Amino acid sequence: MKSLAHSLVLGISLTTSVAIAQTPDLSGRWAGSLDVIQANGTVEPDNALFFLKQDRNALAGTAGNSEAHQSPIANGEVVGRHAHFDVVVNPQTTVRFDLEIDGDHLHGLATGMPAPPGAKVILDAKRWPEGTPAPQATHASDNLTATVTALDTKLFDAYNNCDLQTLGSMVEDGLEFYHDKTGLSVGKQTFLDAIKTNICPGKVQRTLVHGSLEIYPLHDYGAVEIGVHRFHHPGDPQNVGEAKFITLWHYKDGTWKLSRAISYDHESAKP
Repeated sequence: MKSLAHSLVLGISLTTSVAIAQTPDLSGRWAGSLDVIQANGTVEPDNALFFLKQDRNALAGTAGNSEAHQSPIANGEVVGRHAHFDVVVNPQTTVRFDLEIDGDHLHGLATGMPAPPGAKVILDAKRWPEGTPAPQATHASDNLTATVTALDTKLFDAYNNCDLQTLGSMVEDGLEFYHDKTGLSVGKQTFLDAIKTNICPGKVQRTLVHGSLEIYPLHDYGAVEIGVHRFHHPGDPQNVGEAKFITLWHYKDGTWKLSRAISYDHESAKP
């Protein structure tokens, strides 16, 4: 019986030691981004800088967007792979952080900040040891770039393959398409009919000129995409055209759709 009791005590002790050993220690300096993502997908970027002090599972310290602007942390705790704490910005505003711990990376949500309905605030921060360069902040606007780049790829994959069903699903009914050679055309069906007549099947292939893409958020609307594209004619390999374009992507009801397009400055492609 003594041996059994000793084994049980030893087992509990070892389990407790392992649990303590596995609790991450967040003490130190953390830097990254704190971005407000509007309901329409546009982003208001800001920076984050935390000075954390951990004692067992209790978490304290300060937080803000720079060394000059820091506020005290309250009610901080580390539970497993998650950290929770409040930042008392002023007597009227307390921001609650609920973060996931992924090695030297913290990411998650902040609530309690003044923000429009439907907006969310996200944190993405990395450990910043003393004497090392600041880690590069990853802002949510970088995700907007990835989103619109993927939309461009999907749209013109459908264009190149005469996939009219996919094209139709990606443009608004009231699409306005401006072309420096043919003028203005209005409406989804007009756009699809022009693609069917002039592009299909395989008459023209569009490619994006590498490094030309620029993407910016449009407040309460979506995003604007600017770039240069090249048009190849498989039946006439020497005939390669180039043009600049501006595309407006409208974010509504959780979906991105093409609402306005301008294709201009058409000329022969530069060598």
